Amino acid sequence: MGRGLAVSIPVVRDRATGYGMLDSYAELTAQNLRSLVLTCPGERFDTAYGVGLRNYLFEMMEESTFQRLKSDLLRQQAIYIPYINITNIEFNSPLANPNLPENYLSIRVFYYNTITHESSAVEIANS
Repeated sequence: MGRGLAVSIPVVRDRATGYGMLDSYAELTAQNLRSLVLTCPGERFDTAYGVGLRNYLFEMMEESTFQRLKSDLLRQQAIYIPYINITNIEFNSPLANPNLPENYLSIRVFYYNTITHESSAVEIANS
């Protein structure tokens, strides 16, 4: 059975390792950041863990909502993923692009990993 850094989410079966595994710290960091954004506080082992993106989906699409989401993300990142520095957060919604569907929202988080010394981005979009 092969070794990896962590099980990939969503969990999938793999003949070689039993479960799909993440093989790089870049993949692991992206998965950790995505998990932090999507997890609602109270869902996991630590009741304070998570930004809870879905809680924002029923808010008005206003700049103030995006600022609260950004503040929550930066606060949570400092606690749970301190080895990255978020360099930018972009929101794509009808507020910025009127051609998008009314309830569309995507978030792109740009970050620098201080351990691997790599810059990267994670995008989360509703479908």
